[in-house]
Amino acid sequence: MARPDRPFPKAPPPPREPASPYDPTGIDDGKGGIALWARRPALRATAWIALVVVAIAIAALAWRTMERKALERIYREGVQALAQGRNDDARAAFDRAIAQRPDWAAAWRQRGYAAAKPADAIADFGRAIALDADDADAYAARGRAWMRLQEPAKAAADYDRAVGIAARSGADAATVAAWRADRAAARVASGESSAAIDDLRSVAGTRGAPDDHRNLAAALASSGDWHGAREAYDRAIAASPQPQWLGERALVLVELGDDAAAGADLDRCVQADPSCARDAGALAARRAGELGRPAPGGIR
Repeated sequence: MARPDRPFPKAPPPPREPASPYDPTGIDDGKGGIALWARRPALRATAWIALVVVAIAIAALAWRTMERKALERIYREGVQALAQGRNDDARAAFDRAIAQRPDWAAAWRQRGYAAAKPADAIADFGRAIALDADDADAYAARGRAWMRLQEPAKAAADYDRAVGIAARSGADAATVAAWRADRAAARVASGESSAAIDDLRSVAGTRGAPDDHRNLAAALASSGDWHGAREAYDRAIAASPQPQWLGERALVLVELGDDAAAGADLDRCVQADPSCARDAGALAARRAGELGRPAPGGIR
């Protein structure tokens, strides 16, 4: 047999085992390539760990989603109960929501709406405000609770915050008008009728309800603006000629020296409500006497 001209090539060395079963770099053959036939315990372990982590993450996300939906359902149940006047059921629902998520400002505010006592409502609204300082609804609601406790100065301060936040956030005009009307009522109740006039003018211009014009008229009369008061009473009475308002306008007309018009208002007032002669009629007669004039409209 002839001797071969060249020796047979040597067989390649077996793939190098990883230096460490958990060192991914150990599978490189050191020559710029990765032996595909080598065992890869490191990659297998890494893949399993990744799968486990992903599975745990998916399970955790699913659980949080279920938990959030359950909490939102409890909240909706409370809102629905509140809308239906079932305040005890509503408060119980919000109790459960707050127990699971104590930092939920809206839940504290809603629980305040369901409170039977103003003091409890104030506490809940205060907690909502502590969690969300821009919750204008909570400030306005606490203002109403202060009014129920006959604390008009504190109510006016809360309405100040509500109106200020609403102005910055672009709240709808109807909401702002309602809060300004409430703030005006709080200011009048605390003896600050003059401070309430700007709010009352704004409300009368925005909503224009008869009560809005009457409230403005009363505040203007308290400040001594008799002409402004008469104009506001004219608008209120044109829309709703209530006996009390007729009697109030009669007093303004006496201040303006228009006794004939005052007498006509008192006559209409007495026809609608006989007690008007005892109330507004007596006041008109006394004021006319102080001004050196006879009682208007024959009222004595």
